[in-house]
Amino acid sequence: MSQLADISVFVEVAKRLSFTASATALGSTKSAVSKAVSRLEERLGVKLLQRTTRRLSLTAEGQHLFRKASDALSQLAEAEQEVTSNQRQIRGKIRLAAPMSYGLTTLISQIPDFMSKHPQLTVELHLEDKISEIVGEGFDVAIRIAEMKDSGLVARKLGEIEHVTVASRHYLQTHGIPRHPDELRGHNCLIYTYRASPRQWTYLDADQNELIVNVQGSFESNNSLAIRECLLKGLGVALIPAFVVREDVQAGRLEVVLDDYGGLTRNLYAVIPDRKHISAKARALIDYLKLSNTLA
Repeated sequence: MSQLADISVFVEVAKRLSFTASATALGSTKSAVSKAVSRLEERLGVKLLQRTTRRLSLTAEGQHLFRKASDALSQLAEAEQEVTSNQRQIRGKIRLAAPMSYGLTTLISQIPDFMSKHPQLTVELHLEDKISEIVGEGFDVAIRIAEMKDSGLVARKLGEIEHVTVASRHYLQTHGIPRHPDELRGHNCLIYTYRASPRQWTYLDADQNELIVNVQGSFESNNSLAIRECLLKGLGVALIPAFVVREDVQAGRLEVVLDDYGGLTRNLYAVIPDRKHISAKARALIDYLKLSNTLA
């Protein structure tokens, strides 16, 4: 039996001043309860109980330990209850990690609505393009746009991220509109280095045959928002996540080219450290993001 368990037994005995009654309350035996108290006395090197054939009483040391231990055990029980309650209820702080561009263009518009549905919840959003160590850095949920490797983490698919090939109207009027992926070799292609094989742009023809084009250009960045700014300035053409330029395309600031050729898609995941102990707040956030991406 652990030291804490022995102290718990002693507190029960001190309350009732009876081994028999304490054993009944604990669902144990009189012998086991007596041994637990004796073990505690031996470890502490003091007598906690005065034993006579007729009754038990607390020594001065026993009274002191009873007061302190009772308070400590009550606080421990209260803490356990709070943790259990927080696990079931959507409240407290949730720490969320996400890629910079996705966070600024999409996630940040979803979070206020989610928080309005759960007013007892606070959100800490960490935006960075490196893949965060979800366990080591203490995140509840991490958003990832990548194929998940077998890392021991649990990933739930939220949706798919489409990529589009875009350029400004001014650029296309000056340099021409590419009608086939091979024609990209004659264009200034802005390279988004955050994705794998950034200088190989992949398309699908009408028969679902894969077309891979090796491209070159005068500008590259690991941040899609930087690529977007250069697109708006008419610097070149780019294969970029659709969520980054959706509003620009709708407003006519950028135009989609090669729309007849299917482009790159990547999966969007919510990653959690442990399937068995997912909190209610993490589950609520993931469910909300999945629904939001389904309706988008």
